[in-house]
Amino acid sequence: MTDNEKLTLWLGAFRYYLGRETYAVSEFCDLLIRMWGSLPDVTKDLIKRDLDRAFESERELTRSDSGNYRPLGMECDKAQWERVATLWQQEEV
Repeated sequence: MTDNEKLTLWLGAFRYYLGRETYAVSEFCDLLIRMWGSLPDVTKDLIKRDLDRAFESERELTRSDSGNYRPLGMECDKAQWERVATLWQQEEV
């Protein structure tokens, strides 16, 4: 699989699962965490950017309390995305 094919597959799947409210978010996050080291940097950078934006949107919505929409899904889904975010938070320390 080429790096471009990995980008298409991983980024597409990530964007599909982000914000979903399903047990499959946990399954996807487990797989993403396990495979993180083998992903091309451009794929990691785009996932990081999109997830950071989703966390920021979540914080904004929480402050404004506007409706039921949550960019990260339910609290149990948000906890899974927080696990993913630790991948680069650990690198930044």
